Amino acid sequence: MDNNVKFRRNVYIILVGILAFGIISQIARSDLVLKYVSNNNPMSLAELREFEAANMLVTDESTSDAHCMVYDSLDELSVKYYDNFREVYRYIKQPYTIQDVAADEIRFESCRAVLLLNSIETMPDAVDELERYIAEGGYLFMTRMDHPGPVFTRIYRKIGIVNYRYVIGNNDIEFTSNVLIGQKNQKFADDHFYNDSLSVELDHSSEMLAKGDLSPIIWRYEYGDGAVMVYNGNNLFTKSNRGLIVGALSMLIRDYIYPIFNAKLFYIDDYPAPLSKAIDLGIYADYKRNIASFFKDIWWPDMIRAANRYDLKYTAVAIQDYNEVVAAPLPAYRQEDLTNLIVYGREVLKTGGEIGIHGYNHQPLQFREDIAKEYDYKTWSSYEDIETSVQTVVAFLKKAFPSYDTVSYVPPSNVLSEQGRKALADNWDSLRVIASLYEDDPRGFSYVQEFEIAPDGIVEMPRITSGYSEAPDMLWLEASVMTAHGYFSHFIHPDDLLDEHRGKKKGWKNLYQDFGNLLDRISDTYPWLKAQTSGDAAMHVAAVLNSRITRKQSEEKLAVDIENYRTKQYFILRTDKKIGKLTHCHVQLIDENTYLVEATNAHFNIELK
Repeated sequence: MDNNVKFRRNVYIILVGILAFGIISQIARSDLVLKYVSNNNPMSLAELREFEAANMLVTDESTSDAHCMVYDSLDELSVKYYDNFREVYRYIKQPYTIQDVAADEIRFESCRAVLLLNSIETMPDAVDELERYIAEGGYLFMTRMDHPGPVFTRIYRKIGIVNYRYVIGNNDIEFTSNVLIGQKNQKFADDHFYNDSLSVELDHSSEMLAKGDLSPIIWRYEYGDGAVMVYNGNNLFTKSNRGLIVGALSMLIRDYIYPIFNAKLFYIDDYPAPLSKAIDLGIYADYKRNIASFFKDIWWPDMIRAANRYDLKYTAVAIQDYNEVVAAPLPAYRQEDLTNLIVYGREVLKTGGEIGIHGYNHQPLQFREDIAKEYDYKTWSSYEDIETSVQTVVAFLKKAFPSYDTVSYVPPSNVLSEQGRKALADNWDSLRVIASLYEDDPRGFSYVQEFEIAPDGIVEMPRITSGYSEAPDMLWLEASVMTAHGYFSHFIHPDDLLDEHRGKKKGWKNLYQDFGNLLDRISDTYPWLKAQTSGDAAMHVAAVLNSRITRKQSEEKLAVDIENYRTKQYFILRTDKKIGKLTHCHVQLIDENTYLVEATNAHFNIELK
């Protein structure tokens, strides 16, 4: 009898458990939860406006940790170098002083490290002092190689060269070290990396870090009690090569630590958006579906599987309409499109993702006719019409998700004018981040960004790479930014496979295979990256930009103080020493002699053995 009672009781418990699970599951699938979904971030625009990005240029030469940048204000290339290096130093929060060979007496005695951004031929009177500075324990970073002259002849043996011949052209670079994190033994061969180098033979004690087919490109050489890092080229003035600057610097100076963002972001542009019910012959041949059914039944389930497998948090930026109307009154939304936004937006949120805004339609918020002609767009009729478009799409998102604040904006085709940006800020109260492009656009069409907090409090946070398939220029940019910032930001469009250029006529099966290969490589090379949505990452990026750090270093210990510490921050530490006792931090080996440091307090210490 007792056994029967126990059995029935267990059955009831199991049935109640199944029923409870079913109810919870249905609630999770329903719109009821989404009515109360809130992503209100505790950091307001008012707080962000108070943030100040650190200016690392110091005027007090007694600052013990300061590096000395030497440049030539009369040399256009040297000025471009300085413009790029000062941005790098802003990010790595390294104090520096500036000396101009065209106006100043060059001195090295108070420099923690010296960076030559000029031709060494412009400083004949400083070479002997520079040699003494290195021999007595200083660090020198020669950041460019010019045609050798009499001054170079006096110093080349002190920088690890035993013989040199003539200037050559390098179209590739192969890493014999991890100067770019995770890239040892990787070769990048493409015209975008073209670089003029000097044909040299290195001293046997020089440590070669990267080479071209015809000559070494980066090497480290110890001279006396100090060391020299040489970059055998002249292209460190570009944003795409900033990783080389940070990587070389962190391998020149012993036990060097610098802050990173540690973020992995993934944007889906034009999603959710109105879906065409037209027939694409390629899709229909493979899947017997029209375009809308394909994206609903095939593409999106595949994207969810990728998110689960590779720890992705999608930021999907929505389009209300694909009309080309650029003057009020703007057509109202269709109920079908609102339903699509709710259905697909709900799925995005359930994966832990974020919904942002791409636009009312796909017409960039700008007035230039040359840009409109290039992209086959229209220009907006007036500033007031742009404002109306912003108000309309913000209201459309609010209609779908009343308790959800959209915080992220991605410009259509990465084009945004100053007037368009103002309209966004003035008509979208919850806007916190604009995400466009990182790499420079020589045509001046794109909205190109640095990581920064604008005066109006909006975080400027560029995307880095794009596409389902890998490309040489994207691989290079990814590796460079990863070393400089610990940051991966990638975007795709659902309809890339319908575009002959973007989709390369591969079909979804092959594109999805390429996509998986890309994500496999990212997961294998940078497993430590922290998956985030655009809004969450923006708050963290803002906190890092607003912080200041002080490094205190000895042979046995590294101490870091963080001013304006708000949340956990991350650093890259390069050292060949063993890690000892840790205080207020966690340390993880992520590459050879390269560590990810998580600071859990404004003051942390790392013992080095």
